[in-house]
Amino acid sequence: MRIVEIYALVGSSGTGKSHRAMTVAYEHDIDTVIDDGLLVQEGQKIAGSSAKGEPTALKAVKRAILVDPEHALELKEGIRRIQPEKILILGTSVKMVDRIAAALELPSICHYFFIEDVATEREIATAQALRKNYGMHVIPVPVVEVKDDLPGYLMNPLRYFLSKKPGQSQKSGEKTIVQPKFSAVGKLIITNHALAQMSQFIAGNVAGVAKINKTTVNAESGNAIISIEITGYMVPELRRAPQNIQMDVQEKLTLLSGINVEQVNVLVRSIEHRSSQGAGKTDKIEQIHKE
Repeated sequence: MRIVEIYALVGSSGTGKSHRAMTVAYEHDIDTVIDDGLLVQEGQKIAGSSAKGEPTALKAVKRAILVDPEHALELKEGIRRIQPEKILILGTSVKMVDRIAAALELPSICHYFFIEDVATEREIATAQALRKNYGMHVIPVPVVEVKDDLPGYLMNPLRYFLSKKPGQSQKSGEKTIVQPKFSAVGKLIITNHALAQMSQFIAGNVAGVAKINKTTVNAESGNAIISIEITGYMVPELRRAPQNIQMDVQEKLTLLSGINVEQVNVLVRSIEHRSSQGAGKTDKIEQIHKE
């Protein structure tokens, strides 16, 4: 592939990323966009299917971050076919867009645009109100490009015009406004307590872990930071336990909950000398691992 530059547009859910994507891409001569599971070039769908077509928010998140290997392969083959020089990836966090780039085996992202830098506070507030009150989502392709993927959905075209560049005619295009099923049926709420319980279960099954002392979760806008405090066994596996906890919690919690896990912090508070009776002396130590 001849791709030379990968860009990202990052913003919380409902802040208008898909609406702004075409403007950002146009201003930086980017003709290819990856948004919610779709590969789009010059307003045409190349590969993938939109996360907006999923029946639940959980499945929508999984589709957006390319959890399904077959879906990721479809996008990779589409990229090889069109061979774009630049790609803009949309996501709710830096961690999310990095994960998408890695899943597609793309080069590292060279520049991150943030929605606050390309839209005013008023524009972002308007987008959030439309999402909250009406469940409105934007797909950056015309209705004709996605109608087969979203049968039975209420879709409306949205015409857009981009600022004229020197020596060029004004560019225009069409987007699609849709209300996904997961917006219509209600909200999916996973409490921090539930996320903590899942994290404890995952971490507790890592070799070298004696017990989980404490787990805290800070989740906001579909992204989570997990902090886990453990007691470990004085065994060779303890050396790799913190890193294994980080990898397992990030991967498995995302699969189970659909939450994008941004960071997993692990604190080894103490160690136990495992004995034949299963109990032993505990030594206090502090070892912190941050992802």
